[in-house]
Amino acid sequence: MRVLLVERDASLARLYREELEDAGFGVRVSRDLRGALEIMQGDPAHVLVTDLDTMGSRLEHWMEHLRQVHSGGVVLLASRACRLPSIKGMAVIPKSSDVSGLVERLRSMRGKALWGGAAGVC
Repeated sequence: MRVLLVERDASLARLYREELEDAGFGVRVSRDLRGALEIMQGDPAHVLVTDLDTMGSRLEHWMEHLRQVHSGGVVLLASRACRLPSIKGMAVIPKSSDVSGLVERLRSMRGKALWGGAAGVC
C-alpha cells in the first residue's frame, strides 16, 4: 500500500516515514498540500495522511481539490479535542509520536481494500 504523508515538520515527517516503512508501507512525503496534489496527479497513493495544522481551517476546500486527483482514503491526524465535520472517506485519529494507531488504521484500510477487491472474484 502506498501512502502519501503531508507533514511540514521535517523531523516528524522522518519519524512517520521510517515507522510506516518499517511497517511495510511505501511512503512518499510532501511538505504541503499543493505539493501533495501534484504528486497525486503523477503518482497516486492509496492513502493520504496529513494533520489538521496542515489542512488549516479550509478542510472542506482542500478535500474538494484532493478528490479531483485522489479517490482513496484520507487519514487526518488531530487532537482529541477537535470537532471536525464528517467527510466521506476521511478518518480522524489522534496525532502522536506513537504511530501505532496510524499503522493499525492503515492496516485496517489495506485489509478492507483487499477484501473489497476480492469480493467479486469468488
